[in-house]
Amino acid sequence: MAGTLHAMSTITPARALLLLVSGLVCLTTASGALIGALYGGARSALIAAVCAGAGGALGTLFFRRRALAHFATARRQAGARGYAEGIAHGVLLHVAAYEAAVFPRTGPAGVTPEERAARRTLAYRTAALDEVPQPVREAAADALAVLDAADRTGAEEALAQLAVAVRQEYARP
Repeated sequence: MAGTLHAMSTITPARALLLLVSGLVCLTTASGALIGALYGGARSALIAAVCAGAGGALGTLFFRRRALAHFATARRQAGARGYAEGIAHGVLLHVAAYEAAVFPRTGPAGVTPEERAARRTLAYRTAALDEVPQPVREAAADALAVLDAADRTGAEEALAQLAVAVRQEYARP
């Protein structure tokens, strides 16, 4: 049983393409054989099957490289997009952690000045990363400025705007 789990390979885009075009070539060959058999008997079936199969195989070879290049481009774009979304969420997380240090729920004695300074530094550093999308960077700057001023109402609004900016990174096609 353990051997069968290792024998199964994952479906990569290249493997999926290979399976798809193999099936299409087989289908084309069979269709050629049926059409040839209907119109001219066994010999015509063989000739039509070989021609259809060869045409399908040549078409597959012609378009394979282009399809694999498209898959590679899509994979790179998805990776870059996922990274930007992750960074945007990290900014939101660190700004929210700084907010919790500025307005602790356990009272002013709940957070040490060192912890507050550390959270502030981390929030600023994360928001300043080059990979942070511009709308998120701007919303984070606004939220950090309001938190530095210790304006609770403004901080709630600014954090809501930051959350909206981060959410819009997901909504972008």
